[in-house]
Amino acid sequence: MDSDTAFTDTQLVYVSFTRAWALLTDWDAAPVWMSGVDHMYAEGRPELGMAVDFTAGGHERTATITALDPGCSLTLTMSSGDVQTDYRYDLAQDGDNVRISLTVDVVVSDGLAEMAGEIRESVAEADGSQLRQFKEYAEASP
Repeated sequence: MDSDTAFTDTQLVYVSFTRAWALLTDWDAAPVWMSGVDHMYAEGRPELGMAVDFTAGGHERTATITALDPGCSLTLTMSSGDVQTDYRYDLAQDGDNVRISLTVDVVVSDGLAEMAGEIRESVAEADGSQLRQFKEYAEASP
């Protein structure tokens, strides 16, 4: 695992590849499977540089799509002060289903270097079940 990586998870989701991508990028539905997110919004189809606005814990925040391979991979990046967090979702066909991986990297400024491990552990604790929750949501969706 890369020294910046807070965690990696992979789930086999029993939906089609195209359905998984559609659900993953349905910003309005994100609060169903993203713990702590109360509302998420972006206008249009995912594109590089797109802002994705969301509310979490009563705070307005913005993530930016910093890497995109439409239908296959998406990275959402959030910055808050001296901490940058990248959520990279990778989809791969697995028979009639899809295998989704989530890698979360947390980069901190030199000033927070001593706390980097604690910050990554906190992110892993908060978001470590995200893919399991996505799997449950996707498999139950009509």
